[in-house]
Amino acid sequence: MAIALALALAAACVGGVVAVVRQAGTDADRVAATDATPSASAASGSPGPATSTASPPASERLGARPTRSAATALTGFPAAGNTGVRAGVRLGGYSGPCTITRADTVIDRRHVRCSLVIKAANVVIRSSRVDGTIRLEGERHSLRIEDSEVDGGQAYEHTVGFENLTVLRSEIRGGQTSVNCYRNCLIQDSWLHGQYLPDGEDWHLNAFLSNGGSDIRLVHNTLACDRPGNASGGGCTANASIFGDFGPNANYIIRDNLFVASDQMSYCFYGGFDEKKTYGTQVSGIVVTGNVFQRGDNRKCGSYGPVTSYADSAPGNTWRDNVWSDGEPLAP
Repeated sequence: MAIALALALAAACVGGVVAVVRQAGTDADRVAATDATPSASAASGSPGPATSTASPPASERLGARPTRSAATALTGFPAAGNTGVRAGVRLGGYSGPCTITRADTVIDRRHVRCSLVIKAANVVIRSSRVDGTIRLEGERHSLRIEDSEVDGGQAYEHTVGFENLTVLRSEIRGGQTSVNCYRNCLIQDSWLHGQYLPDGEDWHLNAFLSNGGSDIRLVHNTLACDRPGNASGGGCTANASIFGDFGPNANYIIRDNLFVASDQMSYCFYGGFDEKKTYGTQVSGIVVTGNVFQRGDNRKCGSYGPVTSYADSAPGNTWRDNVWSDGEPLAP
């Protein structure tokens, strides 16, 4: 039922860090949820650089890949019923800071009513709701969001970004872009949708966006840019966009996601290669496998088609086992 709701809405419109974060979660489970200390559930912090030597647990590396029959039926993808705060979880108030500077801070089962700026390493947001955006500042900082909801509301910016970020089983909505990442991000089992566009503004919207990045993984998500366009030229670019505006793009894994159709956006996926962009030819290791592209009413996923700007011949690029929602193989 939740998947049906998600698709109906979309059709209506256009490594060291991992280990430390897991330890922070253990501490949070051991200590009663309060707003007093970082090891309890309501302090604050910022994103830190994950080392390249540690690897995430198998459940995060490999996502639950849908069977072909399940993919064809559009079942098993993230939506309202299997992302965000779980039913029965009661949220307490949050009295911690909106700018988090204490490492190993854990916010657990809280309703946060402000935008968060993360300036610390190994911050965890678990089973919580954030009414506002979340911005990580500083390359030595890191954030993990799990089983949570983040609502960027009417913000003219990303709802969550930019680096050393892990998002698991969460609902990210509102804002101009659901998630913006340029380095070291894992988005898995999550629902990105519901962006905001005001009348009279020509904002360009995306569910996921990178304007130059590396070491980024999108695994088993529902990606929906589902806001209708307006008369001022604003609207959705794509469900997932990779652009070479500010740097080269390398080492992406885009696997087992559902790209929700909308004839209000240009394409469902921009693959990074564009000779008109400053770094648009510096593309490598864009691995796109096992994804499902919904056809939509026009049978093309986006207004013009399912995918553009993907270079088959770029070093390390791989396109494999991607299909339309009716099971037909999809070439780039």
